[in-house]
Amino acid sequence: MTMFFSRISKLPVRKDTARFFSSLPQPPCLVLDTKRLRGTPEEGLIVHHKLFDPTTEKKVFSKEKKYPNELRGQPLLGASQGWVAFLVEKDLTVNLTDLHNPCVSSPRVISLPSLGFEYKPTTHATEVCLSSSDPVQDDFFVAAKFNEYHVSVCRPRSDSEWTHINTAYSLLPASKLMYSKRDKAFHFTSFKGLYMGSLYPSKNNETKYRVIRLRNMPKIPEAGWEMLDKCSMTNHLVESPSGELFFIKWYTQAIHKEDEDGDLEFIHSRTKRFMVFRQDGMSKDFGYTEDIGDLCIFLSESEAFCLSARLYPGLKPNSIYYLGPRLGTYDLASGTNRPFPFDRFGKPSKISVPCWIFSTSSLSSS
Repeated sequence: MTMFFSRISKLPVRKDTARFFSSLPQPPCLVLDTKRLRGTPEEGLIVHHKLFDPTTEKKVFSKEKKYPNELRGQPLLGASQGWVAFLVEKDLTVNLTDLHNPCVSSPRVISLPSLGFEYKPTTHATEVCLSSSDPVQDDFFVAAKFNEYHVSVCRPRSDSEWTHINTAYSLLPASKLMYSKRDKAFHFTSFKGLYMGSLYPSKNNETKYRVIRLRNMPKIPEAGWEMLDKCSMTNHLVESPSGELFFIKWYTQAIHKEDEDGDLEFIHSRTKRFMVFRQDGMSKDFGYTEDIGDLCIFLSESEAFCLSARLYPGLKPNSIYYLGPRLGTYDLASGTNRPFPFDRFGKPSKISVPCWIFSTSSLSSS
């Protein structure tokens, strides 16, 4: 335990200039950019973050904070529970930090064991998922996908190395990771969403699989299905605050434009449609729905999460807030897709951390 706490560094900062949110609970945010404010050998590098607040749809600023030296130049692995993971490339250790939490002025850094060079991450397949936003809990686990065919697990308080678990159905590698508080398990889907895997870290990393059965598919004309077949699709699992499990299909369409000579001028993608399926508590099947009540779902390149809109005035209920090919909201009842007006593609030209940042922790880190 002493070794674990020695891995956590807390960095002081001279002044607090919070301009983000003034009352709890704090809503999610998106880190658009990190701006250097000043830097001296004695004080270190002081920064603040330019953020996007989805409740107001405006850009705001975080507190001032000292940027940890050990994070400089490290590639991003993913985000979960308000923490962001970075890779130390020289030895393949992983650093977790709450630096990007807008209410944190003294960020912490937790150093996790080395992955081992045989498990070096591939850039297109990294994800990180935490069981809690509180790293000092005895049952705090970190699960990650560093390549397509393994799920890796670490318990920072006691483990000196990662446990790497081969995922079944090797032709259908593990996709998005999420942690279920209800099941006390990390869930993931196969690449095409045919299977759901569940890894139980408190049960010696026992792993179970089941077929994902979908019911009450939406009534879409044949031409509509043909269009969706041409789209790219990703699958996501997310749990509501009350413990309901949802399975989400996210369809994106590639758009390109040719110049007068017929040459490709530019190409980008846009969100075409979402399909949401709610798990039945008895059969465990997933039924299609366009009504998730006052809930809103947040999707990005990292772990999905779900919130009650009434607790965060300004959030739109029965909606999906997405960050992927574009940034916007999708109303499930009407099927209306509304990109946020950042630029001509609907997405900021520069996003420091391409993940929604949200922490459920009741602890104050500032």
